[in-house]
Amino acid sequence: MKTNFQKYEAVFAFVLFILFLFFAINLVNEPLGPQRNIFYDNMNDIFADFFNVLRYIAERDPYFSSPGPGFSNYLPFVYMVLYPFSQLDDFDTMTLHKAWASKLGLMSVLVFTMFSVFLLFLALNKIRKKFNVSPVIFVGFILSYLFFFTIERGNTIVLAAAFVGFFVCYYDSDKKTERIMAMLCLALATVFKIYPVLFGFLYFEKRQYREMVYSAIITLLLVFLPFLFFEREFSNIPRLFKILGMMSAPDSFEQYYPRFSLAHLVYRSCHIVRFPKELALLFGRATETVNVIISISSIALSLFTKEKWTKLSLLSMAVVFLPVASGVYNGLFFLPMIILFFATIEERKKSYNIFVIILFVGFLNPYQIMHNGSINYIIANVALMSLWVTLFAASGKEVITSLVNSGRKN
Repeated sequence: MKTNFQKYEAVFAFVLFILFLFFAINLVNEPLGPQRNIFYDNMNDIFADFFNVLRYIAERDPYFSSPGPGFSNYLPFVYMVLYPFSQLDDFDTMTLHKAWASKLGLMSVLVFTMFSVFLLFLALNKIRKKFNVSPVIFVGFILSYLFFFTIERGNTIVLAAAFVGFFVCYYDSDKKTERIMAMLCLALATVFKIYPVLFGFLYFEKRQYREMVYSAIITLLLVFLPFLFFEREFSNIPRLFKILGMMSAPDSFEQYYPRFSLAHLVYRSCHIVRFPKELALLFGRATETVNVIISISSIALSLFTKEKWTKLSLLSMAVVFLPVASGVYNGLFFLPMIILFFATIEERKKSYNIFVIILFVGFLNPYQIMHNGSINYIIANVALMSLWVTLFAASGKEVITSLVNSGRKN
């Protein structure tokens, strides 16, 4: 007989399976129709995050050979990981279109993607087993908008999410070897995507200051030593800072790219309802400041809330929404939080659980809903923002109540 929380997991997976069927049937009936929007730019830029990197690291000079900031904004360790693939063909002389025709290139992206996905689900499965959650939830993950969008990009985000998964599973383990693994995984996730460093705040719960220091040392080594592998060595550092500054330009949310961003959500929503551009820009800029304040406040609240799921969720929101250019694939960082939600579902009211599951379905829904283009990522943003507000309010209330009770005792 299924327990209540197993029934929730089954409903979650079933609803996403049905939505996937709608998506698949419509895609088969109309291959060039709206359902292709599940992929970035209707697959006109397929695997570009992988092939473009190979093109600009083949001669070990990624920060100066790249034509724009979007292609050379990684730390050098990431380029070292991908460098062997760049030597399998003459990628340095190829355009992106010619790279698509490379048989060794296609095999490379296949091997890289398969390994990355295997590592991700290995990490998620470790979390699932630790908290005794049914594997049926993986059906919802695999059939989601998030998963299809991410696979098509060929981005290293999958590896970063895998390392975050291992960290979440092992950072507070009773076994020393697993805690060491967690330290290494946090460092690796940080050098791949930088913002996962915020998950290190989980160490404060049990005052694991030694693990924090060791992880920081490993991270610094992985950040700086790989510069020696590339042309110009440490002279690349000022160039990298310049590139990152260009990518953080104030009005970057104007660029159309499906992403998780409060400012981008406001700007695109104003565009859809045909607000004047000047007004949309004004709202977008104002919202950027609000987003930073909420993110920092979420990190602070995570230090005081006692519920593990709330703590992890607040940090996940900051990791995903704080970066200026946070692509849809950054949603992979939410998967450990979703698993932990189902593990702790009996600790919350039924109405609350149903509400959160509805938000998760809106976040992961693969069926493309059209209004002046696909608005799935807008719905996903709204769902996550709704959850964020709920978490913020609940944790804020918990902290205030704790402070009031503490003051009465004194």
